[in-house]
Amino acid sequence: MSKTSRARAYLTIVAMITITMCSAFMILWAQQQISRSAQRSQGLETHLAETMRKLRYLDERIAALHQPVVLQGRVAGSLRPSVEKQIVWVEERKLPKGRVYAISDPYVASIDLAFVDLDTD
Repeated sequence: MSKTSRARAYLTIVAMITITMCSAFMILWAQQQISRSAQRSQGLETHLAETMRKLRYLDERIAALHQPVVLQGRVAGSLRPSVEKQIVWVEERKLPKGRVYAISDPYVASIDLAFVDLDTD
């Protein structure tokens, strides 16, 4: 074997070993990235499940509080049937749109509503 062919054979072997080692490290790095992504997505799924559980709980409470029996019980002492020739006074408000008797704007949140932050524990 000549000197140049021997040098080419050594270079080829060294290049193959280098490429094999770099490929092994790249595969290891890719596996670690996949593992990290899986852990992050599992954490997000857990957070989503917890948020959904809280929303279901709030929906159940809202549904329970809006049952007709519950609503009747809350106003039982203050409501009475109307009598004949009864006068009911309603306070009107003057707004730029004109006179109004209640909030009629869509998507207006009342101060009476409770705002819930689902991220707090």
